[in-house]
Amino acid sequence: MTEGVRVPEVAGGPGSAPGTPPAPVESYPFHLDLASLREIVRARARRAGLAPHRVVDLVLAVGEATANTVRHAGGVGTLRIWQDETEIVCEVSDGGHMENTHAGRRPPAAGTRGGQGLWIIHQACDRVEVTSGDTGTVLRMHMRRDG
Repeated sequence: MTEGVRVPEVAGGPGSAPGTPPAPVESYPFHLDLASLREIVRARARRAGLAPHRVVDLVLAVGEATANTVRHAGGVGTLRIWQDETEIVCEVSDGGHMENTHAGRRPPAAGTRGGQGLWIIHQACDRVEVTSGDTGTVLRMHMRRDG
């Protein structure tokens, strides 16, 4: 993982991102190394008490989001994770820009290339928030702890 990477923060970041998460927030800057991030998410989801199939869903969603950073935003980003009494949230931010922040809410058209990752994220998570602007993109994936 890479330290000292400038990526957008949620408060004052791109678009109209939601408010500041409750403390404590774990932050993991990354540059291309996604395997370690998946292990971090797996461990945190288990500690949050998610059912095994929900752990798999969250790991899959974060894997797709971080792969999008690699594929479309130069490979440099930050994963942030926090939880409260009702949910665990994983946030991926990077310096890229998304034209359509509603992408992935509907299945991609048959025979098209691309677009499946965001669709998978929306299917796997209970709630997905995307903001994007001149300073970058923030993707928040919410998973209820009571599953």
